[in-house]
Amino acid sequence: MKRPTTFAIALSSLFVTAPLFAAEAPASKLSIYDEVGLVEPTRPLLQQRLDLVEQTIKTLIPQMTLAEKVSLVHANGKFTTAAIERLGIHEMWLSDGPHGVRHEIERDSWNSANWSSDDSTYLPVLTAVAASWNIDMATLHGAVLGSEARHRGKDLILGPGVNLARLPLYGRNFEYLGEDPYLASKLVVPQIKAIQKNDVAATIKHFALNTQELNRTGVNAKPDERTLREVYLPAFEAAVKQANVYAMMGSYNEFRGTNANQSKHLVMDILKGEWGYKGLLVTDWNVDINTVDAAINGLDLEMGTDVANYQDYYLAEPLIKMINAGKVPVAALDDKVARILRVQLSIGMMDNHRLGGQRNIAAHRVAARRIAAEGIVLLKNSRQVLPLDQSKVSNILVLGPNLDKKHGQGGGSSEVKSLYEITPLQGLRDKLGDRVNITVMRAQSSQLAPISNDYLATRHWTGTPSWNISYFTDDSRQKLIHESWIADSEFKPSSFTAKDAQQFITMKAAIKPLESGVHTLKVTAKGKINIKIDGKPFMQYEGDSLEVVTKNISLMGSKDYQFEIDYNGTDGYTLGWDTPNKLFNSEAEYLSAAKKADAVIYFGGLSHSDDRESIDRADLVLPNQQDEMIAKLIEANPNTIVFLTAGSAVEMPWKDNASTIVWNSYSGMEGGYAVADMLFGDVNPSGKMPFTLPKSLADTAPIALNDYNATESLYSEGVFIGHRWFEQQNIKPLFSFGHGLSYTNFTLSNIKLSAASISQSDTLNVAVTVTNIGKVAGAEVVQLYLHDKKASVERPEKELKGFAKVMLKPGESKQISMQLTQRDLSFWDDKTNDWLAEAGEFDVLLGTSLDYIHLRETFTLK
Repeated sequence: MKRPTTFAIALSSLFVTAPLFAAEAPASKLSIYDEVGLVEPTRPLLQQRLDLVEQTIKTLIPQMTLAEKVSLVHANGKFTTAAIERLGIHEMWLSDGPHGVRHEIERDSWNSANWSSDDSTYLPVLTAVAASWNIDMATLHGAVLGSEARHRGKDLILGPGVNLARLPLYGRNFEYLGEDPYLASKLVVPQIKAIQKNDVAATIKHFALNTQELNRTGVNAKPDERTLREVYLPAFEAAVKQANVYAMMGSYNEFRGTNANQSKHLVMDILKGEWGYKGLLVTDWNVDINTVDAAINGLDLEMGTDVANYQDYYLAEPLIKMINAGKVPVAALDDKVARILRVQLSIGMMDNHRLGGQRNIAAHRVAARRIAAEGIVLLKNSRQVLPLDQSKVSNILVLGPNLDKKHGQGGGSSEVKSLYEITPLQGLRDKLGDRVNITVMRAQSSQLAPISNDYLATRHWTGTPSWNISYFTDDSRQKLIHESWIADSEFKPSSFTAKDAQQFITMKAAIKPLESGVHTLKVTAKGKINIKIDGKPFMQYEGDSLEVVTKNISLMGSKDYQFEIDYNGTDGYTLGWDTPNKLFNSEAEYLSAAKKADAVIYFGGLSHSDDRESIDRADLVLPNQQDEMIAKLIEANPNTIVFLTAGSAVEMPWKDNASTIVWNSYSGMEGGYAVADMLFGDVNPSGKMPFTLPKSLADTAPIALNDYNATESLYSEGVFIGHRWFEQQNIKPLFSFGHGLSYTNFTLSNIKLSAASISQSDTLNVAVTVTNIGKVAGAEVVQLYLHDKKASVERPEKELKGFAKVMLKPGESKQISMQLTQRDLSFWDDKTNDWLAEAGEFDVLLGTSLDYIHLRETFTLK
């Protein structure tokens, strides 16, 4: 990178780094930095910096040619924008990474750059931060991400994400902060501030309504205005107004008939109009925009458009032509350039004293472990199996697909190349050493299981092992309906497919045996199936029973074989095999071991074959017949611990029989240590569910209302997202929003409101005493829900409007306070197109989950 010109240096020498929108006061030291050994970034901040930023912008823009201005508003590499070196404007480098800085790719392709120095700390995913219900964890997450992005030379880090978990099938739920707009709003603000303290721009995403991957670039989101304002925009609004976020990424989907990046209502009316946003709006990679609408309606930076030449981007040569033709005013371009320069100046890109960041340091690993630990949720512990006691446990049986699985390099744009990743198995071994015998087994269902991902060489672009699947109109396979990817060699028609509809599909993948020898392929199908290996016919079957058909083949270890499966039928098929190396234990073996073990831990759930960008799940069923294995383990040993790792909800048909259930998100490079600490009581679990766990997919709003498809989403449930829907419909879920247990017990007492009656301009203070009445130290999350007793519109039974996490020693009590403002009491009024707090009575509900309310008090709004 070239040095800035003398002109730029002269300007930059007057400041170190400028705040984007307002002068900042010196930040007070956050105790959470000290707790993990981090040094909080600090910079001298002068009052005149804001004026200097704007002065510099006004000085630079008139010196630019039209071509130079346009060069700044579109990519000149996969993750870079152009420099204007004669004016001291450098290339701006962007990077994926809501959970860690992504590995380096080639400048002009998606191929790896094959660096040996591009590893980064793999942080727990954002659902883990949401499950912590702790703003300190959000701060830590942002602090590590920002510091490492800066050390890697990045200017914009593409995160955090705040799209809500409206649909449990959504492939990217794991990247976001749960289903509740208030929870997401409160957690995203400290994360953004912590990122930006490191002279890196946070990029909140995806604005707005990116709530499904099914036809994500074309589905038309059409919520009513109240739903938009109350549910899907608050986190973005908080990012702008409270965190001064520097950058925002638009979403793939359409909004009311046009791409969200070029929506006048979203961008010009709300974001840059009502909210007064001064930062930049950047596209995601390869979105469906056009030059005139994008230019006029507020898009500032176009990245990743699928064309051969960067000059063919919509905001490149086509923009120059539209300006010269008088269809786009130069003022619109100047505004975009000003926003880009404002961000560059604010993060110190023209500053000789810009912060340098740190990467892969010990404090970052401590932070990752702390976040992982606080994101673990103890769902059920009815027989008090947990915590395990090392002095009483000598033989542990551990099994399940997530026992030793690494998740970092999968999932899509959130993949991270880390130095290491501690799995639960490694975490247990390192904790227990040779003091406890750990028996490891791989369970297999009594049903035919698909070929394990251990053998799958084909990778989806998200980094996960996958089969390519093509859907055709008929058996001739001449007319393709669409292509996609599927995790396993098992095809089941989607629950959204018409019953008895004939399917014509082809699946392809490269399979790599682990050992040489005879492999017995096994097929069960209803319909007609043809299997080719390396282009040669190998196995055919046609029938309507579920008998297992077998055929042997000799395969060489570590050699790729191209498998191709053609299937015609209505009910699907499974292709599995028996291998020479006997990867799985028999049912008799693992059930016998379970009966003898002092403790049984099944590490199940999902992986990034299921939770991943670009694809939604087909159902909420645990893949590969895990439900059957879990049920049999519980029967063999009632004290079996079911430990689930997932980024979105799953069904649990065995829930009532299970004594112990633990929920975990993809927990980063230190996750296995956090898991072991929690299981053996070195960490007392304090996580709470950030989304509802339904009993069945049919119970969820988008499915019940038939509002999930590839064309148009009406958001028919309105403001009743997630837990609000379950309460409105009186549907009992498996586990409610906000639910989470501890190894100790807490009471809430002495609720006090600062007034029994308030005016519209008043703030109401709510105080409560929390006491640890158990025998071990622990943390509790006090949750404040508001109930409007009588309103002119239908409002949720309970709306989350406050929460606080408090750590207490045994017998210790603390008083905590939360505040309610007029906005907290308000709903969006379509008549006045504004927020409205109606006079009347409100109930304040204090609890430790949505369905466990301890205290209630009423006040009146005048």
